[in-house]
Amino acid sequence: MIIEHPWKSYATIAGLSTAIYYAVIGWQYYLPEIKSWLGQRHKPVQLREINSPSSDTTEESVQQEIDESELVDDLSEAPEWQSEEMFETAEKLSTHLISEIEEAHSKEYSKPDLILMMQMILKNYSVLKGTPFQKVINNRIESECAKYGSIHLSEGEMIEVWRKV
Repeated sequence: MIIEHPWKSYATIAGLSTAIYYAVIGWQYYLPEIKSWLGQRHKPVQLREINSPSSDTTEESVQQEIDESELVDDLSEAPEWQSEEMFETAEKLSTHLISEIEEAHSKEYSKPDLILMMQMILKNYSVLKGTPFQKVINNRIESECAKYGSIHLSEGEMIEVWRKV
């Protein structure tokens, strides 16, 4: 069978295949984002009447003002982990771990010894456990271990590092 326009057929098949591929990827991985985007796009704009306030609107506006003031109060109170002291503590721990991991590499510590050493260090910084700084510290530990290449810690071992001695 001879095709009259082979490049046209090829382009059509390639285009359809690409569209189907990206549709499947979008459906599988980005469905919530697509739904939220479509939901925002089709929401009608609701305008509030300013000229004719009724008793219902007044009550609603008072309730809305109360809700907004509570929101402002909630935003002004930052979580405990967002304080300057916690940030300084995380920086201090990071520099301490960098020097200790470098020393462990130069003295050729075994993996259990390195984990024990980090547990002893992290025991003094237990305030960082369970905060977003813990993930940052874990990334720092992984990068320092990868830098020297002698010891690599798995995810389970990283959890073990944060357990109390």
